[in-house]
Amino acid sequence: MRFGFYRAALLIGAASVLVPTGAAAQRDLDQENSDVRVFQGNVDSAAAEFRVSVPANSVMQIDVLTTSELDPIVTVTDAGTGETLAEDDDGGDNLNARVRIPGEARGRNIVIAVDSYDSTWVEDGETYGGTFDLRLSNSTFVPHRTRAVTYGARESGTMNAGEANTYTFRAAAGDRVEIALISAEGGTLDPYLELQDASGQVLVSNDDSNGLNSYINHVFADAGTYTIAAKGYGSSTGDYVLRVRDRRDVPATTGLQTIAIGGNATGEIAPGFMDENYATPNYVDYRLSDAAKAAIRGGNGGVTIRMDAVESSDPDFGGSIDPYVTVGFDTPLGFAQVAEDDDGSGTLNALLPIDLGLIADRADLLDLLRIRVQGLGGGGGGYTLSMTEGMEERQGYDSGMDGEYPSQPPIITTAN
Repeated sequence: MRFGFYRAALLIGAASVLVPTGAAAQRDLDQENSDVRVFQGNVDSAAAEFRVSVPANSVMQIDVLTTSELDPIVTVTDAGTGETLAEDDDGGDNLNARVRIPGEARGRNIVIAVDSYDSTWVEDGETYGGTFDLRLSNSTFVPHRTRAVTYGARESGTMNAGEANTYTFRAAAGDRVEIALISAEGGTLDPYLELQDASGQVLVSNDDSNGLNSYINHVFADAGTYTIAAKGYGSSTGDYVLRVRDRRDVPATTGLQTIAIGGNATGEIAPGFMDENYATPNYVDYRLSDAAKAAIRGGNGGVTIRMDAVESSDPDFGGSIDPYVTVGFDTPLGFAQVAEDDDGSGTLNALLPIDLGLIADRADLLDLLRIRVQGLGGGGGGYTLSMTEGMEERQGYDSGMDGEYPSQPPIITTAN
């Protein structure tokens, strides 16, 4: 009986723990409004259209979530003017589409058109389509306020359709600035970057210097306060990170450089587009030293040219360079290429063996010979260049000529 008493007491105590002191009230969802609405739709060989209003001072995120084999694309237009506000294909998860539309101060009426990616290539008479969920979610619009940034700054934000988020940067004459606009990982934004003067005139702009991300490298001619405008290319939207690189004293590799057999050179290449005030070029040319030309004339014409990436570069500022080296001649009509290499080392680094002894008796061509270094596909970053005696074998090289390169470069004569 004593055991039974304790067992009963234990059960009563456990029950007091399992039963809450105050039961939570059930929410009657039929009596509530939600900031998230989901509608079902179907693309049947034509776009499915919806009309909806975006409340004032809010942002509507529009997600098109496929529930079939449909690869959805979404286009949002102003219901009154027909102006396209945003378009997207795969901005959401996987193949789903996503855009963000601000309601602005008065609100706006919009038309959402959902179609299939197949519609861009389907032939007359062919059918396409599938089902989807249209998810609309509203959030309070928080306007971006222009704020000052300086060297080492890191800012984050969200880009809505048609917006520009601005920052100010104060510079002295001769200051160099490097700015990167990066789409958040897995994000939908195609960044577009502008640097403007005090009057709003665009000094330099960039779209895809570093993959889809944007990068500007600029030297200011005059002191003043400048504006950095972060935008989405076209109608792209999404989260971003804006970075201003720490101040660096990097000697610019400008003008024609010189390299010797057994010599090394280092430098840095800017990615992609280069404006007239870039401190860093997007390619560098080297000529042969007098000692190198003498060695070639003396019978040591077989050389190997290497271009290696410097791994310590910051990838946000174009540090992921894929070395690309070409050999050619400086002619009145420009650079005439005769040999090239991208991945001849068996890695992303370049390795180019070439027999310059074939032009050993042509002093004019030796004087005009140039070695050009750059990043494949417009990439930028630090590099080292070397030229050594002897012709090493390329690893994994595919020139489109069964691994062969011309036995003799084309002969280019100079004007008398």
